[in-house]
Amino acid sequence: MPRSYTTIKLFIAFLTIIGSYTQVIAQEKEDPPALKTNRADENYEYLEDETKNPYKKGFADPLKHINLNKDKSIYLTLGGQYRPRIEHFTNKDWTTEDETFYSQRLNLHANLNFGKYLRFFGELYHGYTSNEEQVPESDVIDWHQGFIELKFPSGEDAELSFRFGRQEMALGASRLVGNREGPNMRRTFDLGAIKYKKGNTNIKAFYGKEVSTEFDAFDNTFNLFDNDATDPELWGIGTQFPIKNLNGTNELYYLGFRSKAAGFSNVFGEEVRHSIGLRRFGTKGKKITYNTEVIYQFGDLDDATISAFNIETDWKYIFINSKWRTTIGIKLDWSTGDKEAEDDKIQTFNPLFVNPAIYSLAGVNTPANLTSFHPNVTVFPAEGFSIYIDYAIFYRTSKNDGLYTPPRFQIREANGLSEKHIGDAVGMQLTYELNRNISFDLRSTYFIPGKFIKASGDSKATFYIAPTVSFKF
Repeated sequence: MPRSYTTIKLFIAFLTIIGSYTQVIAQEKEDPPALKTNRADENYEYLEDETKNPYKKGFADPLKHINLNKDKSIYLTLGGQYRPRIEHFTNKDWTTEDETFYSQRLNLHANLNFGKYLRFFGELYHGYTSNEEQVPESDVIDWHQGFIELKFPSGEDAELSFRFGRQEMALGASRLVGNREGPNMRRTFDLGAIKYKKGNTNIKAFYGKEVSTEFDAFDNTFNLFDNDATDPELWGIGTQFPIKNLNGTNELYYLGFRSKAAGFSNVFGEEVRHSIGLRRFGTKGKKITYNTEVIYQFGDLDDATISAFNIETDWKYIFINSKWRTTIGIKLDWSTGDKEAEDDKIQTFNPLFVNPAIYSLAGVNTPANLTSFHPNVTVFPAEGFSIYIDYAIFYRTSKNDGLYTPPRFQIREANGLSEKHIGDAVGMQLTYELNRNISFDLRSTYFIPGKFIKASGDSKATFYIAPTVSFKF
């Protein structure tokens, strides 16, 4: 056999081995991390050196680590989202009013990193709705986030950072502070926050004010240092930590809240409220998950003294061997209401900045003077596809207090009515994630009025449905 022919065969064999090895390496790479709810929390340092990148290539990777100097220590990250939605109400708020409208969210963000210890993050939001009465659904364009973050060297396995400016914030299970993902315009705060992390322990302290969404271009005023501003204030400190030999994770926190114009039961005025909470969550084996939270509130509303409670627990059992990975769950919520309308005490629980979609996008009620029971089931018929069905039964905790809507506004007064049953709701959410960038979401709620709704005013059964598409990059 000619030497040249042998050489060619060896060369082909070498290329085959290299190709096979490269293919195996490629197959071993993981999918890139999921895009986060708060885009400011994403980290793309893994793109600094492509040869060390452990993840499969994403189509937007060229925008995630744009190097601005030779040693790649200064880089820019770009991203955004477009989210169109159609919403329909039949008998909105138990009336005979029907509504169908379109809304969309468009946001673009940039993250400029100067090494490991300094970065600037900015995010622009545009919101549009064809229904001008929907609030907060529209804003021509505004700074949704804009902050500076400093990180300090803190030793191995520890991080200390300070963040100041306009920013999103969701705490724990979002039972008191959520980012308002359901409506078109998300919630944001002007605040300063210090965060320390060591191992599995986190500590965060902060002070800020909620940003009021206006509707024109760049008119959402920065009011953090304006004592005359009416924006609600929020401050607090919280920690998340494990306990040795005890299953699960623990959260212990304190939150302070001030509003210059608040109203619960029959009392209106300035409110200063303090919340102390304890949350435990985690898993028991491979089949059970749990999430339980207890909150006590105290303070003053005008001349009345506040004393309120909330207890919520959410348990799920996973059939790990079932074809569709079926999960059944039960969620219980108990939030106190005012016991006597004419005394100088307020027992109504204030859910502060709760996610308004906590019991559905229809936003018919919120955890204030509310007792609810939620059996639910989730199935996963195919990869990326989930179906969640929830049946909820709602009661007023106290017959001397009314019904509240998100985030904390009374929409039906007690008026001496003894009926407590608010109603029952059947909710369904279908979610399909084509990939980390494109997803489809369909949520619907059918609310059947109970005796209290029927006795206190309009009482038509309300139906709500909202198909939503999200494209993120």
